[in-house]
Amino acid sequence: MMINKASLVLGTAQLGGNYGIANAAANPSVQQRNELLQYALSSGIGYLDTAPGYGDSESIIGDCLEHTEPQSRPQIVTKLPSVQRLRLHTEEARRRFVISSVHASLDRLKCSALDICLLHDPLDMIYQGGEILRVLQELKRQHTIRRIGVSVYDAENIANFMRVEGLDSIQIPLNVLDQRWLANGMLERLARKGTEIFVRSVYLQGLLLMAPEQLPAGLKQAEQPLLRLIRYSKETGIPVKELCFLYVRDLPGISGLVIGCETVEQVQENLRMMVLPPLSPAVRQTLGESFTDIPVEIIDPRRWK
Repeated sequence: MMINKASLVLGTAQLGGNYGIANAAANPSVQQRNELLQYALSSGIGYLDTAPGYGDSESIIGDCLEHTEPQSRPQIVTKLPSVQRLRLHTEEARRRFVISSVHASLDRLKCSALDICLLHDPLDMIYQGGEILRVLQELKRQHTIRRIGVSVYDAENIANFMRVEGLDSIQIPLNVLDQRWLANGMLERLARKGTEIFVRSVYLQGLLLMAPEQLPAGLKQAEQPLLRLIRYSKETGIPVKELCFLYVRDLPGISGLVIGCETVEQVQENLRMMVLPPLSPAVRQTLGESFTDIPVEIIDPRRWK
């Protein structure tokens, strides 16, 4: 199997507020947030992932990067808030919303162009016959946006992505419990298309790192898969966190792993795991075969109770 080493993308949802089921160091101070970003930049992390929906994450990044030399700036992935949910009645109103949202992100991030702008709502891909994407493509022609993409959740979203022309990037959920895109060949098809593929939910919003006895009542059905993962970790002598990280890091075709961090120590740990040797083919095969029966109620956080 060809080994691919994806780039590390610093997820910044935690900088703007609580995110994930196992978020322990919620709401870090301004100083802690700046230290984390400065450390990430000085360590060579080349991408930051943010969104207007992540509290004041965009503004925090903009303030931190304001005096950074252009050649030293990381690429920033941000997102367009859902348009279809607003139920705006005219094409002009929807167009104005898209353009004003993009310019608001530019202002908060203190940059002249967005490196990557993803639709945060995949339904906006096909809303009003693709109207929203046409506005983004116009902004791309004007060099206000460099690359356009979509953050997706399910197979229908990815099928729509494959049908739409002019998209550069996609962000998908993928982890040892959620291997849908490997099983159905979608990951391979996206890579063949030349798509820039970012993976989020490597730890399933922290669920994969929880002790089974700490699971909330609505997620008790995740207990057996977690115990299975813990048993295999003990059997191989590889920590659960490393199994989860390395399994995704080395999948062919992936451009970046979006990993949220709350502390400098977590950034250091992720950088350490980026340079670990790959898992053996036998370990990869076992992980690939051991978690094919996971219900969508576990792997899709939108369905968590």
